Amino acid sequence: MWRHRSPSSNVPSTSDLDSDSNAASATAVRSDAIRPTRGFSLIESLACVAILAVLVTIAAPPLRQWVHQQRLGHVAQTVLSDLQQARSEAQQGARNVNIRFGETAAGSCYVLHLGQVMGCQCQASGPVQCQPGAQAIKQVQWPRAPGQPVVRANVTSLLFSGRYGTASMAATIQVRQEGLGEVRHIVAITGRARSCATESASPRLPRCA
Repeated sequence: MWRHRSPSSNVPSTSDLDSDSNAASATAVRSDAIRPTRGFSLIESLACVAILAVLVTIAAPPLRQWVHQQRLGHVAQTVLSDLQQARSEAQQGARNVNIRFGETAAGSCYVLHLGQVMGCQCQASGPVQCQPGAQAIKQVQWPRAPGQPVVRANVTSLLFSGRYGTASMAATIQVRQEGLGEVRHIVAITGRARSCATESASPRLPRCA
């Protein structure tokens, strides 16, 4: 016997639609999960390396000069502080204080000491040597090495007199950085020191005449 089918039997139910939708979503998620992630290509990587190389080449000279200026400034400030310390020790202790300079192939040095003039001798690489009756206050060493400042003086020894703090003679102590210039500490007979710089050694100091 022939049966009449209701038209509503061909219409999918709501549950069937939800199932189809979930299946489609799951398929989309699976396809996204297996899709490979795109990375940098060889050309892009080489381009980044080339750009970095250009930036380093441009920045290297100013950075090197800044490092040398900082190193020179530190050494120059140390020398100036020690000159001031020698004068202060002489004034406060009412006793003569000497500063003796030295330079060898190993580097440069100086020693602050009490007692007779030339009573102590600094060593660029080693302990200070003092004669009987002389006493070292401190020794400062500057080993010779590429990129390191060199400390030189136009006198071998300088004496600061007790109580008044005057200097035995006028003197100039140079702190030089190769390729950059030098900082000069000029000690007057009064014992006071003033500083100046040549070339581009220190933009904060006045130019030496």
